[in-house]
Amino acid sequence: MIITARQLEDLHRNGGSNGHLTLPYRARLTPLAADFIRARKLVIGYSDVDGPCGTILPAAADAARNKKDCDCGCGTCGDAPATTTAAVPAPASPSSPSAGAKGGIIYWCDGPSGPAKAALAGESKQSALRPLELPSDPTRIVAVVKAIAAEVKANRATAAILLVQNGAPAIVFANRCPSLRAVLGTCLEAVEQGLQQVAANVLVIEYPHRTLQQMKNLIGRFSRGGPALAEEVKRNFAELTSCG
Repeated sequence: MIITARQLEDLHRNGGSNGHLTLPYRARLTPLAADFIRARKLVIGYSDVDGPCGTILPAAADAARNKKDCDCGCGTCGDAPATTTAAVPAPASPSSPSAGAKGGIIYWCDGPSGPAKAALAGESKQSALRPLELPSDPTRIVAVVKAIAAEVKANRATAAILLVQNGAPAIVFANRCPSLRAVLGTCLEAVEQGLQQVAANVLVIEYPHRTLQQMKNLIGRFSRGGPALAEEVKRNFAELTSCG
């Protein structure tokens, strides 16, 4: 589904006066629509329901739907199965993890997992995903993080997805690298906040604890990216580098 600037303007005028709009997960923004969001400083959320003709749901209504449809037990994440409606590709924005760099998004899994591979295969049809050519072994996590950091720093990749049995080491090690900002994909809301607040470029998923559909939703949302890293967040990172 393509969302145009005119649609955003009409829907913002009719139901988004609070500055919050909710798009279907598979929605694509035209360049003018992305400019409209930045100019109006709108807060964009996502819903698992495609409204007719690009209808955008009010954020409050979307939150209620997410709570009702949650299937992971937290009551808020909205990890209900994503729509199967085919999306029409649109030009990726410069801030999207899959845009700009030659290699797109790289991924690595630390062991054999049919659901994880199926989730990656499904998203590979719509996003530029490629595997990191290192053995699938949990003991190789440091080498994997170093390889990802080198790819991102050299602009050979814009982001990475790590599918692991235990997310804690991956999160801690990745966030030691200045070029990486890793978040744990516990639910869609966590991924959304990671993208919006710190421009996360590494998604860590504990695949033993996520269903196939949940992993597809998490990977799909991460692949569409979010805004660029804000100057205030950059200053916060710089300040934290002086910590012991």
